[in-house]
Amino acid sequence: MFADIILLNGTSSAGKTSLAPALQRQIGAPLLHASLDRFTDMFLWESVTDSAQHRACHTVGVDHFHRALAMFAAGSFGIVVDHVFCMPEWYKTTRAALAGRRVHFIGVRCPLAVIEARERARPDRHPGMAAHLLTHIHNNLIYDFEVDTSRALSEACADQVLTFIRSRDTRP
Repeated sequence: MFADIILLNGTSSAGKTSLAPALQRQIGAPLLHASLDRFTDMFLWESVTDSAQHRACHTVGVDHFHRALAMFAAGSFGIVVDHVFCMPEWYKTTRAALAGRRVHFIGVRCPLAVIEARERARPDRHPGMAAHLLTHIHNNLIYDFEVDTSRALSEACADQVLTFIRSRDTRP
């Protein structure tokens, strides 16, 4: 049974949400996929027209996600966490929620040109968001392993991550 946590961090459109199910397919055991987007997208955003209310709703979604992570981490199944650490406190809150579990912190990277092309191709993305996030999303973070989703398909990136995790298990 795989009971570890794979924590993915990267900009929007970097490939985290495609990588997570690839990891689920390859792991060979039940693996929860906990996604920040699933929590923030619980709101019907087109009905939230006031910018202050939009920020408040987003804050609630993020807060509920972090609370849910603590609940998921209390269980016995492995988890792949799909996150975007827009703010340093989100990283701290996430790590606190996952305390007591073995966590593999994976940086999901992709060149800006590729991210922007992906962003343009998806109607649910806001142009320029990925470029803005790329300026700070990886700052001051030390990853256990990193993948570049522009160099390999999701399945190959998942294989790279799992190869890394298995190599950790065999080290003395």
